[in-house]
Amino acid sequence: MSTVCLSPKETSDALIQAAIKKASYTTDKRLLLSFMAGAYIALGAQGFNVAYGNTFLRAAVFPVGLMLIVLVGGELFTGNCLMTFGLMQKKISFNDYCKTLVQVWAGNLLGALFIVFLLYFGGAYDKAEMAQTAAAIAKAKTSLTFLQVLLRGILCNILVSLGVWLAATSKDTTGKLLGCWFPVMLFVFTGYEHVVANMFYLPLGALLDPSITITKIISNFIPATLGNYIGGGLLIPLIYNKVYYK
Repeated sequence: MSTVCLSPKETSDALIQAAIKKASYTTDKRLLLSFMAGAYIALGAQGFNVAYGNTFLRAAVFPVGLMLIVLVGGELFTGNCLMTFGLMQKKISFNDYCKTLVQVWAGNLLGALFIVFLLYFGGAYDKAEMAQTAAAIAKAKTSLTFLQVLLRGILCNILVSLGVWLAATSKDTTGKLLGCWFPVMLFVFTGYEHVVANMFYLPLGALLDPSITITKIISNFIPATLGNYIGGGLLIPLIYNKVYYK
């Protein structure tokens, strides 16, 4: 075993152990950790909004959210899709698998909404330019078709889940940070759909523009969730489970 990083097979073994641990959490612990993860992703998304005029810079600051989750602690829906490894190896039950994903999704939403509340009522969007930017981002996302969001969601979580994979591979802080940064930066730079980030962008946009309705928000959340799950919960685990364990 390398002293610097895990091999791909060793990393997939580590992801299975992580799935067992995640499935063992109490509901309270899981919700608290997922609340914090939703908040961290929202803080990264706020950095995206502030840096919106520079395409590379806004992509460069967004990954801070995943970095915080990996190093400080948090349960993120898109990352937890990799629990499929544990399910396929029969290390966790289907009931615990589903319960974990649902509870983490809900906790992420609460955490993102908390940051929306702090920023909106804290005056961060009192300036017309910031308000217009946030509203434009939300309108662009809600104008996408179901299929567009679904496919962009798949592409998104191929990269985000691999960011989690790379962070798990590394044994030092620098490696974990870089492992998070490169794949997540790429997904933001190329404009894919991350449901937890959208839990920040869309409710914030709705506060600033009444044309962004709850119906439109839900119509984005559904395909984004499905796409993220397909990318990180089916495509990556199914292929690498067959490669390393069959």
